[in-house]
Amino acid sequence: VHDAVRIISTFTDTTPIGIFRIDISTVYNEKEHAFERKWAQLINPDNIGSPCGHLLLSISVTQRGVPTKNVVAEGVHDDDEFKPSKTLIPAAMPRRLFPVQLKIIFFTATELPEMMTDFLASVSKKILQSDAWEPVDPYVELTYDTMTATTDTRNGTTPVWGEAIYLVGRFPPLVRTIKIALKDRAAVQKDRIISSFLIDLFLISESNPSAGFLPTFGPTWMFLYGSPREYTINTDQDSLSQGMGEAVCYKGRILMAIECHPVTAENTPSMNIQKETGIQFPEANIFPMKRTFVLFGCIYDVSMIDKSFGSSTISFELSIGPSGYLNAQQLASAIHNPVSSLTRAYPRISIDNNKDYFRLPIDLQKPILLTKYIFHDYIYRMTISNRLKHVSEYLYKQVREFESKINSKVSNEILIEEYRKIENYIHTLPCGCAEEIKDGDTLGSTPMVHPTLYELLNSSSPTIKMNQLDIKRHKKLLHNIQSIRTWISKEVDFDESKRYEIVKDLNKMARAFRQMATDAQPSLPDIFLWMICDSKRVAYARFQPEDLFFNLCRGEKGLNSGRVQTIFLKTPRSTDKPLSKSTNARVQIYLWLGIEEYEPLIFKQLPAGFDMPPLPLNPQMKFIRYNG
Repeated sequence: VHDAVRIISTFTDTTPIGIFRIDISTVYNEKEHAFERKWAQLINPDNIGSPCGHLLLSISVTQRGVPTKNVVAEGVHDDDEFKPSKTLIPAAMPRRLFPVQLKIIFFTATELPEMMTDFLASVSKKILQSDAWEPVDPYVELTYDTMTATTDTRNGTTPVWGEAIYLVGRFPPLVRTIKIALKDRAAVQKDRIISSFLIDLFLISESNPSAGFLPTFGPTWMFLYGSPREYTINTDQDSLSQGMGEAVCYKGRILMAIECHPVTAENTPSMNIQKETGIQFPEANIFPMKRTFVLFGCIYDVSMIDKSFGSSTISFELSIGPSGYLNAQQLASAIHNPVSSLTRAYPRISIDNNKDYFRLPIDLQKPILLTKYIFHDYIYRMTISNRLKHVSEYLYKQVREFESKINSKVSNEILIEEYRKIENYIHTLPCGCAEEIKDGDTLGSTPMVHPTLYELLNSSSPTIKMNQLDIKRHKKLLHNIQSIRTWISKEVDFDESKRYEIVKDLNKMARAFRQMATDAQPSLPDIFLWMICDSKRVAYARFQPEDLFFNLCRGEKGLNSGRVQTIFLKTPRSTDKPLSKSTNARVQIYLWLGIEEYEPLIFKQLPAGFDMPPLPLNPQMKFIRYNG
């Protein structure tokens, strides 16, 4: 902090009189990852519409091993005088931020875990003399900027709130994340957190006037993740539910929405935090129809199993949302009652007399896993994201080839030709099916070329149920893609001293497409693969559903759909714990996610040489056999 002006204080206690908050990501995205000698506006925490002074400060985000700008300078600068142009606002934002009111609506949640041991739950039911009582009392805690608000507490794993919380903020936002935490109200001890997540306001709004819109979201389901579902008195892994480390388990889903409208500066003092109850549920017809999704996995190799797991038998579980996940009792009984989402237990064997690592004996009999999940048909969200990811992957590949030609000292004519290929691709953004037809890789289906990404975003279908954010996201993507088209069409100087600048710009473009693929509204829950040793979960891998999603259109298919991929399993770990040096295990696995109608196509992408099993798949079938 260099200086301060107009600080209002009564000096009666240590209560904060002025607060300035900004996200780390906002600082990091600024040039040189820093703001230098800027005036930050302080906000009265009791009245967000009331500024109470400014601080002249510098702030930077540093990375280990990366040169950092020195923002700590002694003395007074000539241009330190307070003026609007020196306000701490990111360069990409307009200089004037206007007040808005956010309305965050919580309708209901479902599939929540019980937050009490079985013994305590049974005792509590006897005391309360109620069979309807459930051992979880959830409520939602919402945090944004300096404000925190909560919903009422409800009982049960499917609570119904129908409540709206009103908050005042500024747009575009300096604090870009809203934290939503679902907690369990405890009568005696501290409230336990069930799950939490962040909503990025930049993903649900747009400040560019050409395609701008205020934050809007849903109504849609948000999936909850965190520590293992089974309740324990031990709180060591609770931080996983708070976002301190990667969540390792599905914890339920919550139906919510966000609306926003501008307000006048005069009204903001009386609008700090407000609450409304009795909110009506959204009409059922605004949601897409439900479909059955099939999740299939085939394990081809498990090796590098760490010796720390002892001589216990090993099995694997594959789940999506609540489907396929087994609690402790179900895991124990699965030995006698096989479940399709769980492989049989295998003994480990040594790898060429290596005493430190082991493998599973699955040489010709490859274990398979199968589970089905019924949910709303938000396929259109996944297909748009996959199209953008494929564009990004293709561009990265082309940029690497372009750079290799620069390194090979080829002529300008060849470089211009390569650049024009990239330019032509950006202007067309094809689905990629034409290449599959050329290669004859159509999986037995009728070959066809699907609409380009630009055509897809411009089209509308009455059968697709999209909410306001879905519609506005399409418009935002169209605007961003058009901006990239305009940029790549400009004249480019291929002078030898500027060639690597072209590479840098092309990489930025590929990265922009990858960032555009992020959708704030999820389509399906994440997928978890667990390694289980003697009914105990020890290591896991987590997958994004769109990356495994199968579609007949090549561009709309996930990057890893129908591929045998190699993964290294991780140990559940919160960020405040030391990193384990153990690799746990290396797994080669084929994963496929798709609608039930495409189930016969699962085996068309498997490595050849196996005996085709009868369809539809029998849940009792535990492996497919390869011919030695």
